[in-house]
Parts: sequence; C-alpha cells; structure tokens
Amino acid sequence: MRTPHGALLLLFILACLRGAYSGGGRSRFTSIISFGDSYADTGNLVMWADPVLPGLPLKNLPYGETFFGHPTGRATDGRLVLDFIAEALGLPSVPPYLAKGSNFSAGVNFAVVGAPALNLTYLQGLNLTVNPPINSSLHDQLAWFQKLKPSLCKGQGTDCFESSLFVMGEFGGNDYISFLLSNRTVEQARPYVPQIVDSISRGVERLVQHGAKYIVVADIFPIGCLPGALTKLANPNKVEYDRHGCLKRVNRLARYHNSLLRQQIMMLRYKYPHTKIIVVEYYKPFLAFLDMPEHFGLNSSTTLLTCCGAGGPPYNYDFNAGCGLPSVTACANPYQALQWDGFHLTESAYRTVADGWLHGPYADPPIMHVMT
Repeated sequence: MRTPHGALLLLFILACLRGAYSGGGRSRFTSIISFGDSYADTGNLVMWADPVLPGLPLKNLPYGETFFGHPTGRATDGRLVLDFIAEALGLPSVPPYLAKGSNFSAGVNFAVVGAPALNLTYLQGLNLTVNPPINSSLHDQLAWFQKLKPSLCKGQGTDCFESSLFVMGEFGGNDYISFLLSNRTVEQARPYVPQIVDSISRGVERLVQHGAKYIVVADIFPIGCLPGALTKLANPNKVEYDRHGCLKRVNRLARYHNSLLRQQIMMLRYKYPHTKIIVVEYYKPFLAFLDMPEHFGLNSSTTLLTCCGAGGPPYNYDFNAGCGLPSVTACANPYQALQWDGFHLTESAYRTVADGWLHGPYADPPIMHVMT
C-alpha cells in the first residue's frame, strides 16, 4: 500500500527540481534591468512619440506573429533572448521603460531599437546616418536608469540591486552599421572600435557604482552575415566572402570589437572582484547556426535568406521593401529560419542563444551557475 505514496513523493521531488532548473523555483534574482538595442527592446521604440517616428513597420504584422500573435515592438517574429532569460529565472517579461504605469518591481527594460553605444550628436557630427535619429544611446539609457533608480530602490540603500540581474547589450552593432550604411569602409570604421568598447566598459562600471552585483555583458553578431549588410556591401570579388558566404572584412571588425570588449571586462573583473560580470556571446552561436543548421532545426538552404523580406535570392532583402510593409510577407516556417528581417534573428534562433547563455557554452560563467 505504501509504494504508490513513495512513487508520488519521488515524482513531486523531481517536479520541484525541474521547476528550479527551468525557472519555476526561487532563484537569486528577483528582477532584470536591461539596456541595449533591437536585440533586447521589448517595446520602447514603438512607444516613442509618434510625431518623431511616424509609420514604424515594427508596429505591424508579421512582427510578433509566432508567439504573441500581434506586434509587440520586438524586432522579431516572437520572443527575444531576454524573454527566455526572464522565463528561466521565473520572472515576468521585462516591461519597456516607456510603458508608463507599468510595474517595474520585477525589472525594467531601457533597450531601444537602433540604439548606438556612442551619442547621436557625436555620430551625426561624423556625418553618419543614424536610424532612427533619436537620443537612445547607452548614455541616454543610463540617464533614464538613474532617473528611475529612486523609485526602484524605495529607500533600500546600497543593497537595492543585490538580487537584480543587469543585462548590458549588445551595444556597438548599430554604430558599425551606421558607418557601413553611410558608405564608409571597414577600414574607416575600425579606428572607432576602442572608443565604442570604452563607452560600453564605462557603462558597465557605472552600473557597478550604482550597486549592481550581477551584470551580463553581450558581444556583437557577425555583422557580415546579416542579409542587410550583405545586400548593401555586395562585392563581385569572391575572395571577400568566407565559406558561409559572409563578408570577411566586416566580421573581422566584429571580432576586433569582441576581443577588446573581453579585455575590458577582464580589467573590470579585477577592479571589482565582488561584482560578478558574465560575458555572453552572440557571435559564436550565430556561426554555429551556419555550421550546423540542421542540428538546430534550421533550413540549411536559407541561412542567409531573410524570412520576412522581398527580392528573392540570394538574401531576399530590399531596403525599400522591409518587413512590416503591406507588400511584404514572411516565410511559411519561421521556426526553421535563422534570419528574420535582414538585421535580426528569429525567435527560434534566440531561444537557442538564450539556452547557451543560461547553461553554456555561450556564457562565462553560465547564468544558471550563479542564480542560486
């Protein structure tokens, strides 16, 4: 008679363990505070004042179709890495800062589509085209955070962010894209890499000084593998492309950025030994998708093809017919696609990236290793 009760007890224990692993249990983190660009924005850009940014395609289907069934301001067909991180930690989706009246007790997201690491006025001073031309840089987001901090802390003092997970980035990708889409060469963009990385490093340091104990810092994608960049920078010389069909020189720029960023993080770890700074990667999982698409359930024949785009092969990307416009449709199976709209990935890809951040191998250390 006692055997069924023992079996039920075992099942209950296993369920509890599974819940703790997947986010159902209690963890170290009670909130997520996010900074970044379109890879993290959960709705800030679409909530920006309409007279400044009229007619954003991001407000239209098929954005959001896969999971939400409607556009949410996320630059993909469904969820982002940040959404999967929150779910794994047992937290709600991180609300955008501009969603006035939202409850920020479990986190707030300052990320904005198109946000650069460097300030808008500085980039425009270099005669670069910045899209969108708004003040949403890392510096601006940190200023929003500082403004909101008193209401986040509510008199808790120096221990206010002891159980908060800060997520920084990615940042830098939009700065380099601004150079490349303004008809500047990789060689002309390269001297600005140390300045861009220094801006990110100083941003991380400001968070430490505000009391952050756990900070996730993301590197940038291989920009030379994005359909938008491949279309804009198309080159008849085959030697300019690697075995995946990506632009080698553009990806060298991204690797240079990522290398300098890691060096800066190492110095910050030494300077602030009581703060856990987690380095996470977008670059390596993207290459893994290209190397072994079938392993991740992706269609190997469309890894450089935009799912939601126009123009057909080789990239199905047209700067005048972007995703969200009336004449543009999405591919039939976005869950098998890597590239969503020419500059962003699909929910399916982001889920895999998030798993690599949570459990490895795309995080140092994996987030789940420090969460309990």
